[in-house]
Amino acid sequence: MALLVRPLHVFRQLEQTEPAHKLPWFKRLTWASELCGSPRGIGWHHQVSSLETPDTTKSRKEFVLSRLMSAAKYYVWFDFGLFYMKHNPVFTSPAAFVSQTKFIHRALDCSVYMATNYCMVNIILASTTALMVSCTSAEPSSFPHVFGKWEDAYTIRRFWGRTWHQFLRRFVTPLGKNIASFLGFKPGTSGSSYTQLYTAFFFSATIHLIGDTVLNPSRPGISCPFFICQAFAITFEDMVIAAARRAGVKETKWTHVLGYVWVFSWFIVTETPWTTAVNMSGLANGGQLLPEYFPPSLCNILVKFII
Repeated sequence: MALLVRPLHVFRQLEQTEPAHKLPWFKRLTWASELCGSPRGIGWHHQVSSLETPDTTKSRKEFVLSRLMSAAKYYVWFDFGLFYMKHNPVFTSPAAFVSQTKFIHRALDCSVYMATNYCMVNIILASTTALMVSCTSAEPSSFPHVFGKWEDAYTIRRFWGRTWHQFLRRFVTPLGKNIASFLGFKPGTSGSSYTQLYTAFFFSATIHLIGDTVLNPSRPGISCPFFICQAFAITFEDMVIAAARRAGVKETKWTHVLGYVWVFSWFIVTETPWTTAVNMSGLANGGQLLPEYFPPSLCNILVKFII
């Protein structure tokens, strides 16, 4: 997708003085490797604006310690989730997982499963960041947090645009703008905005389709409905917000609370069947709900020691 937008002409580093297509061959190769190594555009003009940048007043030592503490915090939650799953018979076999008929129970189990994997990603990246900054000349400013603030997620649009990782934005944003331009929509118009929105989620669904195929070649595309639905939900959400503003409703902490309830409810309804389908697809192809590489649960060890 990056090749569809002429990357040598579109992308530019902050300190770059000469266009990339005019650089010598070896410098262009280095430039391209740095572009590929920064999917969120850190240090580039297309850097995602919503990224939570590290505190520049901290020393390198303070930064490393803060990331190690963050990794430890996420590991505690990861371990709680692991303990729950290892003692829940639903996670012992495909038959047990399928036999769960109550939606609220399945929603809880799928949420714990997703939260555990979310914590695992944060543990790995926080630890890697601490290692990179402590052992190399890399600057802390090059390592903003992978995920944004959860308090920003009071709409579905803000969840995907601020709270969730932005690894695909560098690819889909220029492509969405080009498609909007091709269709005749001027920048800043609703037509351009929604063309970019649907383009982004269409290509996100396409990328996850590839993952579905790797997981189970006989069941490709099981993730697509989940991602396509997000664009429709954001469109509906925008209509409701616009109507509320015309009615004189002001943005307050209570509208934010209502937004949190809406976002939470939406993902309970849509994420649960998606996670169930993905897990069942993997199990049908010989996968496991609890991979063997998961470490022993410290909670489990502690409980056995106490008992």
